Amino acid sequence: MPPEYGSASERGTLINVLHQETILHGGVGENGPLYTRLLAANPRGPNAGALLLTAEVYRDLEDGRPAFPIYRSLDGGRSWACIAQLRDDQLQHGHRHQPVIYELWEPFAGLPAGALLLAGNAIPRDMSSTQLVLYSSEDGGWSWTYRSSIDAGGPAVYDPSPQSTTTAVWEPELLLLDGRLVCFFADERQKHAGMLQAISMRSSTDLTTWTERVVVKGVADRQTRPGMFVSTGRMPDGWYRAVVEVVGPPEVPIHWLTSPDGLDWGAADDLGQRLTSAAGVSLVGTPNVHWRTEPSGSVTVLATGRMAIDREGVPVNAALLNRDGGRGPWIDLTLPTAAERSMTDDSSGYSQSVVWNDRGELVHATTVRNHHGSHDIVVTVAAH
Repeated sequence: MPPEYGSASERGTLINVLHQETILHGGVGENGPLYTRLLAANPRGPNAGALLLTAEVYRDLEDGRPAFPIYRSLDGGRSWACIAQLRDDQLQHGHRHQPVIYELWEPFAGLPAGALLLAGNAIPRDMSSTQLVLYSSEDGGWSWTYRSSIDAGGPAVYDPSPQSTTTAVWEPELLLLDGRLVCFFADERQKHAGMLQAISMRSSTDLTTWTERVVVKGVADRQTRPGMFVSTGRMPDGWYRAVVEVVGPPEVPIHWLTSPDGLDWGAADDLGQRLTSAAGVSLVGTPNVHWRTEPSGSVTVLATGRMAIDREGVPVNAALLNRDGGRGPWIDLTLPTAAERSMTDDSSGYSQSVVWNDRGELVHATTVRNHHGSHDIVVTVAAH
């Protein structure tokens, strides 16, 4: 069984940090990176348990456009090499926001099991459009091939007000289901139905053509904006779970969703359960989730947000953990990378990631504000 992180009435602390590495430093005058996304590859697959990391980095390369960096670790997260810069040679816009890496667990669309997919948002310098693009890699992330545009929306403008007329698409999430690749994403084009933002999905059997959009979640109140859907995939009990953020309430709570098949997530306006620990600690904004099966057979789930808030509304650097596959009570635990978190003064921790490596150690990738006023990508490995 995993060690106790803390009781239901007090915040636990992850002890025994094994290694910490800053793998990208934000410079003077830069916003620095955000949206750190980790992938722990299948230890028994062709990627042999490698860890991969990408992020959105607001730094133009020599072609004048930003790219998604691909970092790889072969020692469980202790050392990292940048093995690729995924450039936008197709649209010539630049890869700016929200990359996510996915490993195929079975052959699909002519690709072998273990091939990697990356989806992200290609946006021109003037922010005049948003386009969710898909790439594949068959050599562990060293080289990438453009496959298709999943969907395209209007300008990359964020306006959550009830009078908003924005039409952007954001935040792709990939899931292989029953012989098709499903992409969930945040969709601002449902305002005709009273939804400021919805979670939509499209699917493909060939990585080239995509089905019509289907609204998965959306509330017709011109206020509530569900978004940033991240799925667990199929869990050992056969069910699927997901986390979403809900913009509208000032604290931007994170909610927990369940599905019997990964496609049916219930009524569109049912946003599930708010994620809160028994001690009253709630996750806030930009969610992520990871899980593993313990040697005992129990399933541990770890959910993160941009930060958490305690019962009094004070920001804390915490995640939520559940030891029963997402059922029953959650406990809160302090994350291994020390950082100050704030919803208003800083974007540190935006869409941070926590995974287990193939040694059973916890690996935390996050962004931390540095002394330049920019952000660094920091990766911490901790004993579990």
